[in-house]
Amino acid sequence: MQEKVIELIPETELEVDIDNIYKPGSVLDFPKRSPWNYTMSKEQLLVQEEKAFREYLEKIYRTFDPAALSYFEHNLETWRQLWRVLEMSDIILLITDIRHPVLHFSPALYDYVTGEMKRNLILVLNKIDLAPPSLVAAWKHYFQQKFPQLHVLCFTSYPRDTQSETDPSTVFQKRRRRRRVRTMAVGPRQLLKACDTITQGKVDLSSWREKMERDCAGSRGGELTDEDEDEDEAAAVMVEHQTDTAMEVCRGPGELYKDSVLTLGCVGFPNVGKSSLINGLVGRKVVSVSRTPGHTKYFQTYFLTPTVKLCDCPGLIFPSLVDRQQQMLAGIYPVAQIQEPYSSVGYLAARIPVHTLLKLQHPEQEQGQSPAKFTAWDLCEAWAVKRGYRTAKAGRSDVYRAANSILRLTVDGRLCLCMRPPAYTAHKAYWLQHSETLEIAALQEAHRQQTKQSSEDEEEISSSDQEDDEKDQDADEEEEGEE
Repeated sequence: MQEKVIELIPETELEVDIDNIYKPGSVLDFPKRSPWNYTMSKEQLLVQEEKAFREYLEKIYRTFDPAALSYFEHNLETWRQLWRVLEMSDIILLITDIRHPVLHFSPALYDYVTGEMKRNLILVLNKIDLAPPSLVAAWKHYFQQKFPQLHVLCFTSYPRDTQSETDPSTVFQKRRRRRRVRTMAVGPRQLLKACDTITQGKVDLSSWREKMERDCAGSRGGELTDEDEDEDEAAAVMVEHQTDTAMEVCRGPGELYKDSVLTLGCVGFPNVGKSSLINGLVGRKVVSVSRTPGHTKYFQTYFLTPTVKLCDCPGLIFPSLVDRQQQMLAGIYPVAQIQEPYSSVGYLAARIPVHTLLKLQHPEQEQGQSPAKFTAWDLCEAWAVKRGYRTAKAGRSDVYRAANSILRLTVDGRLCLCMRPPAYTAHKAYWLQHSETLEIAALQEAHRQQTKQSSEDEEEISSSDQEDDEKDQDADEEEEGEE
């Protein structure tokens, strides 16, 4: 693959149908909590759950070739956190990355929440700043038509300039850095409206609305000062880190809005931007009210207001039939675990013009010659030269490091690969002119103007040596932070 000359594939090859990913109705389900009663001891329940989980895994591996299966969660404790969050929540928020939403949406979870639990499920198409508005609108309609009980809304914590869909330079952006500023994300108001519609006045959401207005007023104030932070202490959002002692069911199957509080359960794969979404909803300082060793293993609850709280489930990966390269580019499979990254770079470069976006010169191209065609190895070598990556001993171009750098840039969204819903390419002109496309673009533009000052740090990466050193440090820090 690394020696194969790269040719861009047709846009139609980027179209993905969720039925091919999850095979609805198959054993590609997710483990459910075993039936239990109060006469059982905790030890009996744990043994029963472990037995059921082993059978669940065995059934999957008997049905599908392990080579065809995606990388997915094999830790029962993480699935237990999902069960707990689902049981606690009145409304489930399933957060997906707009670049690969069908990879992050399990139809089995949809069927379970809306069918067996009789709860409402809101699909959050997150990071919409990384996709053209027409594609966002197309994905939204795709999910609404395929899953009629689903509520769909768009979200981003980083509104940015509205730019041409066809300009390749807009795809590659500098890492989104933020100063200490109050900003309003795109989506919180739409979420409040959806919750208002679902609860039908059974919960008083006025405190949430008032909080949003305060945060909106604060976001127009620009950069935060120490005095501003002191003033925010009284309005800080409280967070509790749960432990394994919180695994008992706290409400009946049909009970909603316990103690007149709306509980929103946040569920999603790793790297879909769940933390950024929660920060966008929080809007202000978060105060931790309890700490336990290893609390990151367990879900957390955030009290936005006295009547609204978020319940954040640890990121987990549902089983599917996504190939390893696509998983890696979607942030599902860790880049650090890729032993041979060149095939993934070639996979990426066949779908977006990487050499154009990175402004690379072919390693063997001499002055005045016509541009040569790239292989995956050529791309990595050219990027290593441009970034100054050298091996420690021989002083040669560090191609392996360059390949990993390109993959990290993709996961981070600075190189942006977006999947398309079925038939999107054939109806692209329709979606470009669709009323919802224009609404999404207008919404992004309005928030861009509101956060213009804090967005000044977003610049296209230049090719200067100083900037290259800075980017290198960013990529390394990013890898450490995400792992």
